[in-house]
Amino acid sequence: MGENELYQIAFHFREAIVAAKTNGEFNFRDRMHRFPGGCCDDTCDLLGFYLWGKYRIHTSQRNGYYEAEMTNHAWLITDARIIIDITGDQFYGAWKSVYVGQEVGTYKKLSRIITQDNFDIRKQSRLWDDYNIILKYLKKGVNTLPSSQHATILKQL
Repeated sequence: MGENELYQIAFHFREAIVAAKTNGEFNFRDRMHRFPGGCCDDTCDLLGFYLWGKYRIHTSQRNGYYEAEMTNHAWLITDARIIIDITGDQFYGAWKSVYVGQEVGTYKKLSRIITQDNFDIRKQSRLWDDYNIILKYLKKGVNTLPSSQHATILKQL
């Protein structure tokens, strides 16, 4: 599968998360309630599970230290070494809300990078519940919000 197709999948997955968050679907104690901030590892586990289950695309999770914000960041990488990141916009600067592509720019600035398997979300009820919420919005399609509200929410994120 090419980068354009992966981008579309990632974009729609993110839109489903945004719609669920906007509609108050995530528990306020759940990290997904603050999407995209502070939940990049959970988001990777959720998207990685979706990519494998629906498309048989294997990904691993990469974690690196972002010096400019003194925090860690997580993103997915395919076996073909394509990065998939739908939470980069939690940071300032050149980060995009959805990035699918090669390891360039901001990703080369990260240090202490480790690669690990994605967590099996079926082993934790919180993540499994989040996944099923997201699936519900994916099944509804992209237009889960009125277009004016949808555009406003995406600008805020």
